[in-house]
Order: sequence, then structure tokens, then C-alpha cells
Amino acid sequence: MISPRRLVLGLVCLLLLGSLPVGPAHAESAAQAQRAARQAAAELAALQPRVDRARRAYETTLGQLANSVTTSVTADVEADAALRLAAGHRRAFNGRVRALYMSGGSAALFASVLDASSATDALRRVAYVQRIVQVGSVAAAESRTASTALTVRAAELETDVEAVVVTASEVARRHAELAALLAEAAATLSQLSARAKSLAAAEAAAARLRALAAEVERTAAARVASARAVAVPGSLHSLYVAAARTCKGLPWSVVAAIGQVESGHGRNTAMSYAGAQGPMQFMPATFAAYGVDGDGDGVADIHNQADAIFSAAHYLCANGGGRGPGSLARAIWHYNHADWYVTLVLKIAGQLAAKP
Repeated sequence: MISPRRLVLGLVCLLLLGSLPVGPAHAESAAQAQRAARQAAAELAALQPRVDRARRAYETTLGQLANSVTTSVTADVEADAALRLAAGHRRAFNGRVRALYMSGGSAALFASVLDASSATDALRRVAYVQRIVQVGSVAAAESRTASTALTVRAAELETDVEAVVVTASEVARRHAELAALLAEAAATLSQLSARAKSLAAAEAAAARLRALAAEVERTAAARVASARAVAVPGSLHSLYVAAARTCKGLPWSVVAAIGQVESGHGRNTAMSYAGAQGPMQFMPATFAAYGVDGDGDGVADIHNQADAIFSAAHYLCANGGGRGPGSLARAIWHYNHADWYVTLVLKIAGQLAAKP
């Protein structure tokens, strides 16, 4: 996939190369050059609505990817917290029941009334015991209600995560659509003669195109900057760490960040528009070359979580992922040929590595 920065450079090169005469300068009259420039500007104007739609779709999808990265891990943390709180409520309730039992139960409390020194003292003790039993019953009911609510909330969070996960492949598809339209626009201008290019209509169209390409790059950087890592699901943490250890110098957090960006840690493993598959979104041909058996069952399966994660570490390592920061960035770029992707993975990985 063409990265935004390479897209900008490519458009500039096309425009510069297109400024070279395509034939003898005298072969085109001033009027012909003017008509050609106006026609090219009109073609670009007609193309503009499609470019705008594609740009908005790309920006929206990239923003959704950044948000879903944050939402998915946040939901994991909140769900875990909800389950811990529910367990705490159950422990507190069990503790109250156990304490009441050890003291002889509510019957023993009521028996203490018999030791009253007077009728007034007896009534006071009865009221006190009733309050203790009532408070215990209410607290137990509230605890059960809270535990149930928290458990339901945890399930809802997990369902929400399943619905919002947007993967890198969807961003790649939207970017490819936009890049194709921008390339079409650049090609229209590149076919003009040097004389036509120098006219105001053509120069204005070229300036708009360059500005749009630069805006695409700025938007990608802004969307990526909004992503935030919170945690890795406990069930996968050990797999990411073990896979990274097969490549000396490869940070486990980079493998985890790729798993997060590619499929939301296995939540969205649908085949991409380009044909990538599984939790780590491998192309079948790439997996055939680099796939390994991660779970020791004798089979390397592109859809198996352990196999996919270990294969990702193997692929990163083969592309220099364990040889330092510069090589690591290039290895990530080999995984997905986009500058925004490299930036996003390194950002998430850095945040994961900084957490206890």
C-alpha cells in the first residue's frame, strides 16, 4: 500500500515529470494549450466530489481504527474491573454470613434479649437486633444486585467491543480507493504540455492536488496520535511474550501492538479486501513462507491464535525486527506498507511497554 508521504512525493514527481514537453513546443498553439488546461481543470473538478468522498471515508475509518484500539482495550480493563468488584461483593456477603453464623446467628442475637434488666431494656435490645438483621439482609440483597449488574455490564462491554473493532485492512482499503483517485487526477495533469501546465487553470489545479495530498498525510498523523493503549488481554499476554522471545531483541509489545491493530486481539478476523486472514492478518502466500507452529500441535494454521502470533514474530524477525529501532520500524513497514501504520504500532507498543 502507498503511504501518505509516498503519495505526496509521487504526486509531486508526476507533476514535475509531466512538466517536460511531450512533443515539440511549437506543435501546440496558445489557444490549444489554453483549451487543454481548461479541460484538465474541468476533469479534476468533476473528479473532486469522488475524491472528497474517498478522503472522508479514509479519514473516518482511520479515526475509527484509532478509537477502536482505545475502546477495545479500555473495555477489557473495565470488564475485568467489573468482574473483580462483583467477586468482592460476593466475598463481603459471604463474610457477613460467616460472622453471623459464628456468633450464633440471628437466634443468638434475639436470645440476648432474655438478659435484659427491664422491659424497657428488652424493647431496646429487640429494636437493636432487628436493625442488625435488617441491615444485613438489605446489604446482602444490594450486594447480590450489584454483583449481577456488574457481571451483566462486563458482558455488555465485551459485546460492544465486538461491534466496534475496526482493523488496519479496512483503513488500507479506504486508502487504496483514495490513492487511486489522486493518481488519476495527477495523471490528467501530467499529460499536459509544459505550455499548458504553465497556465493559471492548470497551476491552480496542481496546487489543489498537492494541498489535498498533504492534508491526507496530516490527517493520518492526527488520527494516529489519538490512539491510546491500555492493556492486553491476559489470555494473550503470555503468547505475545513467548513469541517475541523467539527473536532476540524483538519487543513483545510490538507483536502485541500488531495483534491489536490488525484484529483487535483476534476479535475481528474477517478476511480483508486484499485476502489477509486470521488474528494477525497474514496473506496466505506470506504465511506459507513464514508460518510456524506456535502451539506445538504439528500444524501451522493461519487462523490459530498461537500459530499466527508466533508467525508474526518470525516474520518481523526475518525483516530485521530484532536489530534495533531503525530496523524495527522497517520490519513493521514490511508488515503493512504505510507510514501511519508504523507510527501507530510503535506508539501502542511504547505505551504497552511502559505499563507494569
